[in-house]
Amino acid sequence: MPANPRFLAHDSSRRSLLRRGVALGSGIALAPLFTGLSAANAEARGLGKGRPLRGTEELVPVADETTGLELLKLPRGFRYSTFGWTGDGMNDGSRTPDRHDGMAVVDADWRRGTVTLIRNHERGPIDTDFVPLIGDGSTPVYDGFALPGAVNGLGGGTTAVEYDLRAGRFVGATATLAGTLTNCAGGPTPWGSWLTCEEGVVSDPTDIFGQLFGRSLREHGYVYEVPAPRLGPASAVPIVAMGKMDHEAVAVDPRTSVVYLTEDNGPNSGFYRFLPDDRSRRIGSLERGGVLQMLRVAGTPNADLREPVQGAVFDVDWVTIDDPNLDPEELVSPGPGFPPVAGAGRSGPYLQGEAAGAARFQRGEGCWYHRGVVYWVDTSGGAAGQGVVWAYLPHREKLLALFVSPGEETANNPDNITVSRRGGIVVCEDGGSFTDAAGETVGARLLAVDRRGNARAFAQNTTVIDTVLPDRPWIPLDDYRSREFAGACFDPFGRTLFVNIQTPGITFAITGPFARFGL
Repeated sequence: MPANPRFLAHDSSRRSLLRRGVALGSGIALAPLFTGLSAANAEARGLGKGRPLRGTEELVPVADETTGLELLKLPRGFRYSTFGWTGDGMNDGSRTPDRHDGMAVVDADWRRGTVTLIRNHERGPIDTDFVPLIGDGSTPVYDGFALPGAVNGLGGGTTAVEYDLRAGRFVGATATLAGTLTNCAGGPTPWGSWLTCEEGVVSDPTDIFGQLFGRSLREHGYVYEVPAPRLGPASAVPIVAMGKMDHEAVAVDPRTSVVYLTEDNGPNSGFYRFLPDDRSRRIGSLERGGVLQMLRVAGTPNADLREPVQGAVFDVDWVTIDDPNLDPEELVSPGPGFPPVAGAGRSGPYLQGEAAGAARFQRGEGCWYHRGVVYWVDTSGGAAGQGVVWAYLPHREKLLALFVSPGEETANNPDNITVSRRGGIVVCEDGGSFTDAAGETVGARLLAVDRRGNARAFAQNTTVIDTVLPDRPWIPLDDYRSREFAGACFDPFGRTLFVNIQTPGITFAITGPFARFGL
């Protein structure tokens, strides 16, 4: 989503706020701030410390070990294979849907040496063969709405992917949730499940669809829990208490079960937390309800944090959202001939948080918990509009602008985020491709970000399909270099990095000397 110039006006009070806490230089020397943190916050003590990333290492074309195609550039010594392409057959007899997005490892079978990933598919209403996700008829479905001749079903949902770490090979996949809309990202729980987030909002309290078409459309804009398949099927029940909004990603604190949530609603986006009533750390516990809150800068009502200075630190607190299921500011028609049911403007939770003085961000995206710190991304934040990586410290109620991109060559709108066992941060770009100083096209990249706020390219999308693929003739011929990376995550040992390219829909397993990159 491009930045809207009218929201980028500067004023003296805003400049003062965004520089408060001191811009601490390229090294972000934060040691005094974190003095005295508990052992549980060891990761936080490392922010602003540690060895910086070494000089830029050349990325070279590397062939996919599955297809032989040169789909990525990587540092020397790295290799990869692909699987789960759009249209590939799955174990349940259905075909892999497209628009691969957020993803994480949620389960491991140590006896077999396999891991299970849950993968999102960011689809809306569809009319193709690849979706909706219906599997073998047993796939849980939230909303089975369809209009013959117009909408075959709601295409969003999730698939479970099994991968053999010992053999380094794909085992199989199956559909795990259907009937949801634009499942963009989400996040893993510590108890073997994935929280999948709908980015689109639909509200039809008067059942207009039922009156007009004889078929009811359910409300959307929620979070759903999807267990690893061996732990049982998804309930397909929305966690309404987490809010009706353009959800993006979540991160769960394993000690408290508190869920942190980002909102992807342009310049009216908030950062939230959900305090569950049931903290038993069991599948289904979050569905029992809880309290939704929105972040506020202490002492500064309605702080505008869309353009922070790298290294700026803010004291924060939280305001409670009384009605998380409140409709958005307005409802509009999703298309010609359809009634006004699609959410537009500020979300219901944001409106309530704004009234209580909560902070404003440009466009929330990826979110990940690691050792006492919640890392999350404002994709279009910063003065250049190229992205901010924030670090929130729950035990200190501090918010740090860890990294602010000065321009597209450094970071081109980071989106999904993950953190390795070593504490290295990986972000997925969503800004498309660009032309560098040498006139070369630079595809979307994976970036490594260290705890000093330095970033460098770790992988580059070089996917160009210019001949029909023998095993996948349905993949359109196209230049896909501008297509975003999504769903980056590591296996439990930190030896394999899984990631998607959203279109044409490919999942990658990358291995190599990650320690060389601090990953």
